[in-house]
Amino acid sequence: RFLAGALSPLFFGSAINNFGLEAFLESFCELMPPPRPRDSDQGPIAPTQEEFSGFVFKIQANMDRAHRDRVAFVRICSGRMSRGMKVHHVRTGRDVRLANPTQFLARERSVVEDGFAGDVVGIHDPGTFEIGDTLTGGSRFEFEGIPSFAPEHFARLALVDPLRRKQFSRGIEQLAQEGTVQLYRPPAG
Repeated sequence: RFLAGALSPLFFGSAINNFGLEAFLESFCELMPPPRPRDSDQGPIAPTQEEFSGFVFKIQANMDRAHRDRVAFVRICSGRMSRGMKVHHVRTGRDVRLANPTQFLARERSVVEDGFAGDVVGIHDPGTFEIGDTLTGGSRFEFEGIPSFAPEHFARLALVDPLRRKQFSRGIEQLAQEGTVQLYRPPAG
C-alpha cells in the first residue's frame, strides 16, 4: 500500500536525544522504492540507461548569506554524473560543465564527486537554468515539465521607494524564476 501511495509510515523519535533515528533510517532505506523511469518526449527514460540525464526541479536563490548565489537542484534520472563532466542543456542547446556539484545537509555543503540515478545535486546557476530544464549526456530529448496551475490569489505590487526600483524588480523576478509566484504584467507596461 505504501508503493501505491495509499499509506504513509509514521515514525516517532527525537534527534536531540538520538531516540529512534537508527530505526527510522534503516526502515527508510528498506521502504524507499528504487528510482523509476521518467517520461520524456521520446518515451520513458529508464534509470538504468547508460547516458546521463537530469531534471531541474527547483531553483533557490540567496542560499549563502555571504554572497548572492543561485542553485539549481537537479534530480539525476539516468546514468552517472561525475564532477567536471560536460552535459547538454537541451532548452538552450549549449553544453554546460558541472564544475562543483553540491550536496546539502542543513547548512553544510559538500562537493559531490559522483552521482547516480535517484540522487539530487545542487549546481551553481549563473541564471541560465529554469524549472523543468533537461540536462543530458548529449541527446536531444526533454523530460515532461512540472505542471503549472492557475493562481488562486492575486496581489498587485507597488514600488514604495522609487530609488529601490532595480532591487524590487530583481527580487520579484527571482521569486518568479524560483516558482514561488507567477508574475503577470499589464499588456502596456
